[in-house]
Amino acid sequence: MKFVSIFGDEECLLSVKGDHETFSEFDTIFRNWTDIEYLDTFFTTHEIDLKRPFWEGISVEQAIIETRNEAIKFRQHLRRISKKAPSERLVLLLRLFQPLKKNQAAIPFLEKKKAYGLKNKTWLRIYALKFGEDKYIITGGAIKLTDNMVEREHTKEELRKLDVCKRFIIDEGIVDEDGVIELLEL
Repeated sequence: MKFVSIFGDEECLLSVKGDHETFSEFDTIFRNWTDIEYLDTFFTTHEIDLKRPFWEGISVEQAIIETRNEAIKFRQHLRRISKKAPSERLVLLLRLFQPLKKNQAAIPFLEKKKAYGLKNKTWLRIYALKFGEDKYIITGGAIKLTDNMVEREHTKEELRKLDVCKRFIIDEGIVDEDGVIELLEL
């Protein structure tokens, strides 16, 4: 497991990259969220979830269009945040990344977080571990159509990836953000 900077020299947003993978988790989720074939397969497979009243009967075709458009804007939003001055970036990232679970006690290192897409009603999620005041490691992301992550295999996999990354950092003896930065793939 490696960590890569998502937007170049900025160390505020990192992403997990498997040892034998071409793309980081961040790149993979945004590639999937903008790939029409991937989205068609996903929404067709999970059409029963898409038909839940919360999603107001959106069609597979419309879900594909909305996901692609939102994903592009979401990625641009993250890029803009990463380029901000540290004090402004801190506020924006704290607002964007919420505790994974409601009523989760804040912990200073490796707290599990989620970021919602930009729309008011969004199914896009990015999952991350917070490792510094304004620093996050993206471990993955999902299209979450259900109330709970444990309801579907693809969201349970995102929980597993959070745990695997956290365990890797702990097993490496890393206890602070400087240790995580040292693991950056240059």
